Amino acid sequence: MRFSIITLGCKVNAYESQYYARTLQEKGWIEDNENFDVVIVNTCAVTNTAAAKSRQMLHRAKKKNPQACSVLIGCYAQVATDEEKQKIGADVLIGTKDKNRIADLIAASVNDHKKVDDVQDVSSAFAFESMPIEQFESKHRAFLKVQDGCNQFCSYCIIPYARGRERSLAASEVVSIAKDLEKKGHLEIVLTGIHTGRYNDGEHDLCDLLEMLLRNTSPKIAFRLSSIEITEISDRFIELMKKEPRILHHLHIPVQSACNATLKRMNRPYTIEQFKERIEQLRQEIPDISISTDIIAGFKQESDEEFEETLRNVQDIRFSFMHVFPYSIRKGTAAEQMPGTVHGTIAKQRVDTLLDLSARFRQADMERFSQGDVLIEKEENGQWHGYTNQYHPIVIESSEPLSGRVHVRFDRIEDGHYIGRTVKED
Repeated sequence: MRFSIITLGCKVNAYESQYYARTLQEKGWIEDNENFDVVIVNTCAVTNTAAAKSRQMLHRAKKKNPQACSVLIGCYAQVATDEEKQKIGADVLIGTKDKNRIADLIAASVNDHKKVDDVQDVSSAFAFESMPIEQFESKHRAFLKVQDGCNQFCSYCIIPYARGRERSLAASEVVSIAKDLEKKGHLEIVLTGIHTGRYNDGEHDLCDLLEMLLRNTSPKIAFRLSSIEITEISDRFIELMKKEPRILHHLHIPVQSACNATLKRMNRPYTIEQFKERIEQLRQEIPDISISTDIIAGFKQESDEEFEETLRNVQDIRFSFMHVFPYSIRKGTAAEQMPGTVHGTIAKQRVDTLLDLSARFRQADMERFSQGDVLIEKEENGQWHGYTNQYHPIVIESSEPLSGRVHVRFDRIEDGHYIGRTVKED
């Protein structure tokens, strides 16, 4: 059996797609994006546009191979209406529960020549579904999904409805997977989830988990968080990050807006003053930390004055870089019913303004460092690519093959990445 996987959306989806591929390969299936018997679309529902793209990708794949079994899995499959499901016409529908049964559910559809709808209610609590991946293509960096679901209910976001309530993988199992990843040669493990900072298996919180991982892996293994909310950064977490260099000094902390009025409409659980205060504390305690963020531009009712306030506060905070998105309506969210839609042209202008600012922030943050450790990711055309501990990209010029973690001198900055050379070549 040959299969193809199309992935949309976030890093958690990317992780889960790798899990699906490994699961099917272990059963003897072959990944083939051209001549496939099964096509799997791992969907996103964060915006109406993302949902439409999920449908488009499935229809395009079915047109390419009409005989293939079509599978719609993930967030959009979970929240799609009965009418949408009927129009999509997928052979297998799997929501955000039972994902680790993907192989069995596809086999049932193929063998019995029938459609399978396994979308279940996720409004009540259910157990975390373990999706361990033993090895990653990048060889040295691995991802470990430790948490899923969300209880926050931001007004613009469908994720609590699509992925259900917060749940976490047992700490003992996280440690076991991490040890296996170390044995496979991975040197950096990225803990990921929908709300990674709210990890809690009933006995251990995120700091407990990090301490367990540090104790049970060798000193050469470093850890990184995919993202964390400002409300999840405790004094204990800051102290742990300060004293443990193996917890790499980069945090991605979504702010979404830097204007209190906008934050209130978004139902974000902090003020910009509280956000700034925590960022200042982080930088005082960990001077070499880099902090990146997410921002939504053009949210409902965002006036010129509110956007200017966001700009002023963002300039005060000076992130290392920013991921910026124009607001897009998502059916089923509280924001859908709000008046005051910002015109698309204005939203795009605001995105461009923030992206220009982000490029300047990246340059300024990179200029703070002249050398550092780099985890090698890949080789292309005789150059070696990787990321610094502060998660800045680098291209390394080396006459010899590079692997693992190397110490690099940063010679210059070009187009948002370092050009460097290993110190041993001096």
